[in-house]
Amino acid sequence: MPEFGTAEIQTNNLLESLLNLARSRDSLPCDCLRSVQAHQVNKYEVDGATLSFPLLGHFKYREHNRWVSVLPGSILVVPNARSIDIEYIPDEAKGEVVALSVVLMDEQLEAARLLLAAPPSTEIGSVASIPVASLLEQLKRWTQTMQHGQRALSLHAMVGIVLCLYESGYTAILHPQAPSIAMTVRKLVTRNPGHNWQSAELEGLTGLSGATLRRRMADESTTLRSVIADARMSEGLRLLMTSRLPVKTVAARVGYNSVASFSRQFVDRYGTEPSRFR
Repeated sequence: MPEFGTAEIQTNNLLESLLNLARSRDSLPCDCLRSVQAHQVNKYEVDGATLSFPLLGHFKYREHNRWVSVLPGSILVVPNARSIDIEYIPDEAKGEVVALSVVLMDEQLEAARLLLAAPPSTEIGSVASIPVASLLEQLKRWTQTMQHGQRALSLHAMVGIVLCLYESGYTAILHPQAPSIAMTVRKLVTRNPGHNWQSAELEGLTGLSGATLRRRMADESTTLRSVIADARMSEGLRLLMTSRLPVKTVAARVGYNSVASFSRQFVDRYGTEPSRFR
């Protein structure tokens, strides 16, 4: 018998360890998502390759008009940037959703590409739900590094997880995506969402003239104003789900002078009130 028992027992022990980390106040190299109410977020913009672990309650995601449930013991794998609908459902007994979510860094993905020395995938792939047990040893190493506060080693351990995903057939996770101008602007705004972003400043940071920036945005079926608003809303959603900050504080941090204005934009974007996350 293995040191920690069967694969099922080891999986349960791992999930319990991750849940304890999610409930701790320690700084982690990932986001802890928590909510006490069921809610659906429409057109959630995933900024890049992401792994999410439901620990209490579960998710449902919709891609290609089909809803798929992701239960504790499974991992939601989003191979690269895209927009999906997602619903969070609290555990019936505990009345809460708790999850960890990791957005993979460009450096981690590039390290995996260099180690594999394989031709880049030409497919963007689909969102998938896979069992934790399929990555048990790699996830145990990642969890142990976080338990010991070893941030650099936890980032390194995640590279190992990416390599295993690739070798298991999830090659789209290493699909290189040239950043669109909308994504470039979105990342700039996300770094400081409370800043009063103006076109002239973004023109200077992107090295594009105003006319070229507007034309590139139009080519991507969006506008500068929409991208700035989406980036602020996305960061607002992240803060609501990963902190205990009041809605008023979240609104101010992402550039809104009033809760009413923030709430109105939030409902328009996600189809639910920000107060539902409290």
